[in-house]
Amino acid sequence: MLQFRQSKVFALLSRSIALGLGLLAVVHMGEAQLVRGFVSGTVTDTTNAIIAGVQITITNKATNIPRDTVTNDVGFYRFVAVEPGDYSVEFKLAGFETHKMDRIAVQTAQEIVINQTLSVGGVTAEVSVLETPGVELQKTTATIERTFSDRLIGELPFQVYNGVRDVTRLALLAPTVSRANGSNEFSANGQRARNNSFSVDGVDNNDLSVTTNSLRIIPEAVQEVQVQTTAYSAEFGRTSGAQFSAITKSGTNEYHGEAWEYYRGNWMEPLNLTNKRAKLTETPRFVLNQVGGDVGGPIVRERTFFFGLLEGNRRREAANAANATSVNVPTPAGYAALPTIPLGNGQSAASRQAVLSALSFLPELHSQVGNYENLRNVPINNIPVQVGTIRIPLPQPSNFWYNVVRIDHRLTSRDNLTYRYHLDKRDQPNITGNLGFGTRFTAAQSILKQNHAISYTRTVNSRLLNEARVAYTRGFLDFPENDPKSSTATISGFFTIGGSNGFPQGRVEQLYQFQDVATYLAGRHSFKFGLDVRRNKLFGRFGTNSKGTWTFGSFADFLNSTPSSLIQAINEATFEASHWHHAYFFQDDLKATKDLTFNFGIRYEYSMVPVGFFGALDPAIRAVGVPGPARPDRNNWAPRLGIAYSPGAPQGIWRNLLGPGKTSVRGGFGMTYDVLFYNILANTANNYPRVVTQITPAEEAANLFPTLAPKVATVPPLNPVTFRFINASEDIQNPTTHFWNLSVQREIRSNYIFEVGYTGNRSYHQLRQRETNPGVLTATQAAAVIATDNANITVPRLNPNWGSRVLLETTSNAEYHAGYAKFDRRMSKGLQIGANYTWSANLSDNDEAFTVTDLTASTPQLPQDYFNLRNEWSRSAFDRPHRFVVHYMYEIPWFASSSAALSHVFGGWGIAGFTEFQSGQPFTIVTGVDTAGVRDLASAFPGRPNYNPNGIFKKDQVTDDLRTFTTPVDGTGIVVAPLGRNGILANSMPGGGNLGRNTFRGPSFQNWNFALTKKISIQEGWQVQLRSDFINLWNHNNFANPESKMSSPSFGSNTATLITDARQILLSAKIRF
Repeated sequence: MLQFRQSKVFALLSRSIALGLGLLAVVHMGEAQLVRGFVSGTVTDTTNAIIAGVQITITNKATNIPRDTVTNDVGFYRFVAVEPGDYSVEFKLAGFETHKMDRIAVQTAQEIVINQTLSVGGVTAEVSVLETPGVELQKTTATIERTFSDRLIGELPFQVYNGVRDVTRLALLAPTVSRANGSNEFSANGQRARNNSFSVDGVDNNDLSVTTNSLRIIPEAVQEVQVQTTAYSAEFGRTSGAQFSAITKSGTNEYHGEAWEYYRGNWMEPLNLTNKRAKLTETPRFVLNQVGGDVGGPIVRERTFFFGLLEGNRRREAANAANATSVNVPTPAGYAALPTIPLGNGQSAASRQAVLSALSFLPELHSQVGNYENLRNVPINNIPVQVGTIRIPLPQPSNFWYNVVRIDHRLTSRDNLTYRYHLDKRDQPNITGNLGFGTRFTAAQSILKQNHAISYTRTVNSRLLNEARVAYTRGFLDFPENDPKSSTATISGFFTIGGSNGFPQGRVEQLYQFQDVATYLAGRHSFKFGLDVRRNKLFGRFGTNSKGTWTFGSFADFLNSTPSSLIQAINEATFEASHWHHAYFFQDDLKATKDLTFNFGIRYEYSMVPVGFFGALDPAIRAVGVPGPARPDRNNWAPRLGIAYSPGAPQGIWRNLLGPGKTSVRGGFGMTYDVLFYNILANTANNYPRVVTQITPAEEAANLFPTLAPKVATVPPLNPVTFRFINASEDIQNPTTHFWNLSVQREIRSNYIFEVGYTGNRSYHQLRQRETNPGVLTATQAAAVIATDNANITVPRLNPNWGSRVLLETTSNAEYHAGYAKFDRRMSKGLQIGANYTWSANLSDNDEAFTVTDLTASTPQLPQDYFNLRNEWSRSAFDRPHRFVVHYMYEIPWFASSSAALSHVFGGWGIAGFTEFQSGQPFTIVTGVDTAGVRDLASAFPGRPNYNPNGIFKKDQVTDDLRTFTTPVDGTGIVVAPLGRNGILANSMPGGGNLGRNTFRGPSFQNWNFALTKKISIQEGWQVQLRSDFINLWNHNNFANPESKMSSPSFGSNTATLITDARQILLSAKIRF
């Protein structure tokens, strides 16, 4: 088992920081702060003639550090790699008036365009713009994005997700982003939830294995966040979804800091529906404390600055039903009836007794059950057995630590150096594994991740700037199990005995990253070119099926000991893998005129295939239908083309419609590629001869449960029939997306911007899983099954001389179209508002290659017919036709100028929040058994029934949506599948049913988050903030999709955990100086 001594955490932390400081002192390596901002424009005189040689100076108002440049021979200037923040701007040239702007706001990866007109003379004019940081027309790029300042981030209420107030949830406020089940819980531009990329200070922050964000980010650590949903700069790649960029805070010329505590307790929160169903009468006891602080300031004024943050997060709780997974089990009456059921065909008495012994823990659990839902009688060998849905409460305490240290140093007026350290440590018992039976079969999660980043920026002259960065990330992950020995037995539609068949599991990841970007100004051209080179390393332990995995198609099959399959890995997969990833780009932003900008870019990405994803090297193995090593995809060229036009001074009616510099028309086309993530290795590493996986055919596995085959001491000879292989295709390709958009922005008055647009994309080479040697059920075999009491039949495979051959291939397709409207009111008079509405259609023939429970429980990751993949084309599982979201922040001005007493009591109040509405998630009704006889060993059972347009079908009687539904399975319902003689769904539908994929849609979603704040000034420079955050303010129940397996006793019922919990209340106090 992977081990890590917890007592060494802080010793390791101190050594890491010391190492970083040492590197800071001796290394002039580079930074590629690809997420900084830009300031540009054209300077003209009052006759609109260009002026060359104007000196422009921008000065950071927090650090008082200036930067200067001059206009070139076409009157153009541009500052690149500008740290986000507030700046003053000065335009100066002898013979002309000096023009000063007191305040502009530079934001992440955005370009502020200031076209300045100078008058002849020597009078200094001072103009104040941008009262506070806000939104600007985008006049130089077609990118669709939303940017959040530290002020807004600090005021918005964040749900305590998985124990952390994680700012990645800000992505939900961006246009064309929707809530979605899957790896990251949001989908951008219709892409899979896996297809998002995360960075912190420009450094990669992606989990190498499952493509989620790696290190968590809390609001107090962040200076700014930007979410790009369509990126037209060739700097950005790696993914087809959102680019989520966060910039950490830095020190300033003044010392500043804050200390805080956030608190949640059960006494404040209502009893959620899940616990009500479990017949609890009050919210189970829990206490959450998040205590932390940060401090920043100068080490040497106007030269060296520091910022440091530390937060501890502790949760303690009693058993809670909301933490558990619902299961269908025999009630006490049903359990009492089990010994009276006749033996199955060919079943021995010893076999039946072994099965009953495996269920001997149920009476103990019955005492913990407060309520049985969906009570039904299930026929087993013609004897009715009462079953019901239960949820056994279990506790999930946690301990988290979060740390950030950053130092910024100005070496010279042209050189800047930054070091940043980031730590994320998490320990969470009972968070994963089998959560259906209390803590009996659960597993913990232990995580320790660290990141070091050193960056260097060199301004060579007014035309050339170079940015570079070197970074190192290390991550440790382990899943200790409460029961590491018992085999895993899954009874489709009912429950699982034992822990997860994917455990034991753990990994150590390392990432070495170097980036370098140069920017060169030449006339109207702004050239940018650079590289991003990464070395990824992974040590993995994946014991898939090493404890033995049984699959039963129904509870009757389990009691009769007739499994669909028995898979046992004789040994575990452990391996070390590494690969290089290269990306190179060239970008030309051409300022064709003062009002018109073209973006031309090209990007090339190349990624090695680590260990060939363990393709077969032995010719004897390749001769039995097993692919060889996967080859890297070498032709990943990604062109980008964008255009932005902002009319400067139209005449006549166009002046009223467009306004001078008040409208921006933008559009473009681009290509991008997704990475092939390391979790592929976790599946392909279990192949023979690295791992010996023995598959016992159904007829041989009968009466064996729970006995497993003895483990052999040596690697046995190749058996092409009983050995299962899962491989990546030899010609695997990186998933590819073509994207395009057209939009119009209009500034309405001085503080309002409205945007409408269309965006679309087409994706191909998407990753999917396919059985290349499925069973082929004939009509004669199907008829024979229906005529018996045995619902299973061992169907000969397409090639009967081979066993299961699962292929991970890049053959899936998707398409997305959306219209959106976006509104922003920049911060003015204490009020800031942002809103967007998206109307979209998302189509695909597959949405996930592996099991992601919240997603694949509603839409199986496998097709029902491997010979008819076109029949899978339908609405995507990520399809959300309608989504509306609004966020706001308002500093109430009451008594702001009153006496101190009145101001303390009645002043300083503020509100903030966001509200979201969206359509429900599509889902597929499946039979829940291997209806088509394909011998699917992934237990997905994707076979669909036939559609009966005249069948009985009733929506939920309360909400009139598909939160729940009722339809009989006896042939009179809206879906029909043949039944065996005993009334059990059987392997009896060659090719599957005619019901489409994702033909139903679950309940819609709505959520209101609200924060009420009170700020109290206690002395000069010191302030206390008292705050209450209300997550799910109106305590609205957002239901997950109903059970869609016809074989399940809870078919049509809603047994899943709610998408959002009951109302959460987070109280906090924060002192700032």
